[in-house]
Parts: sequence; C-alpha cells; structure tokens
Amino acid sequence: MSDRMRLSRWTSAEVDVFEWARALLNVVIAACSGRIGDASIRGAARAFRAERALLLEARDRMAADDQDRIAVILREVPDQLTAVREGGSGG
Repeated sequence: MSDRMRLSRWTSAEVDVFEWARALLNVVIAACSGRIGDASIRGAARAFRAERALLLEARDRMAADDQDRIAVILREVPDQLTAVREGGSGG
C-alpha cells in the first residue's frame, strides 16, 4: 500500500503531525550520517550508526494514528538532534 493510500484513512491533523515527526526524524538521521563521516574515533562512528539505525526503524514503523508515539518523538527527538549536532550521540 502506498504512503498516499495509507494517509487517506487519517485525519488532516494526524497527517500533519505525522509529517512533522517524520521530518524531524529525517533531520536527525541526516545529522547522524554526517557525524559518521566526521567521527575520528571508530567507536564514535559506531555509536552514530547505531543511533541512526534506531531512528530509521522508528521512522519506518511510525503510523499517523499512533499519536502517543508521535508525541514522544516530538518531545524527545529535538534533544537528540541537539546532542548529535554538538558531536555526541543523542540516544
């Protein structure tokens, strides 16, 4: 089933919040990817890969009608983004 078909069964508000949370996850995933290449210590790169894998899984399993999970993402992931941007693992 395509994303567009799946989204058609949700309210406009659910879709908006879903897209916001998905975009936030994508930003942190991209930040982790950037840090992997910049990581001078092998263990740091491994930590960013592990964090990125968890974020990818969260993004792929997220559904617009799971408003509780989306609320957790919107509450917690901004701190992860800050941590990754500052050079530390956010997970």
